[in-house]
Amino acid sequence: MKNKGMKIFVRAFFKVLSKIIFNVKVIGEKHIPMEGPYILCSNHRTMADVPLIAGLTKGKRWIYFMAKKEFFSIPFVGWFFRKMSAFPVDRGKADIVSIRTAVRYLQNNKVVGIFPQGTRDTNEDELPGRKGPALLAAMTEAPILPVLIEGTFKFRKTIKIYVGKPFDLGMKKKVKYAKEEYYNKSQEIMKKIYSLSEV
Repeated sequence: MKNKGMKIFVRAFFKVLSKIIFNVKVIGEKHIPMEGPYILCSNHRTMADVPLIAGLTKGKRWIYFMAKKEFFSIPFVGWFFRKMSAFPVDRGKADIVSIRTAVRYLQNNKVVGIFPQGTRDTNEDELPGRKGPALLAAMTEAPILPVLIEGTFKFRKTIKIYVGKPFDLGMKKKVKYAKEEYYNKSQEIMKKIYSLSEV
């Protein structure tokens, strides 16, 4: 893992900082796999989601986040994202390079972090998911780890992070699926995510 020391320090720093700013409660932490590849899929409300989710892993386990390419052209931000092993995705097209990067990580037993909706859901409208996570699941047969973030992002307010059980999306490498199937499977992922607080 490149920049291992820096990553561990940054993760610990953001984890402590998050707990100082918010009252963070993690429900279902026992469901987080300690080994093997998986695709972490979460709803996305604010930029605080990334450090909150990054703090879920421990030790050498690291989340390789897929982030919109615009971030990587911002001075310092782009440098920092690269140091943290985030990788860019062009949301306006089928980004083959980004997909290949994510597949490579998963094939090497890494954790890939994705916000299936592709943008921030600032109004809590439960935006539909894009087909990317389902496509990755089909190409690698990696399980999905659903995560739901709820709460008010204000000083010392409670933020709850629900972690569900990893599940198999039921898609196989050797099967060719229609575009609609990828889209429908991504909606299944979002349904799982938003139902976590009810379980």
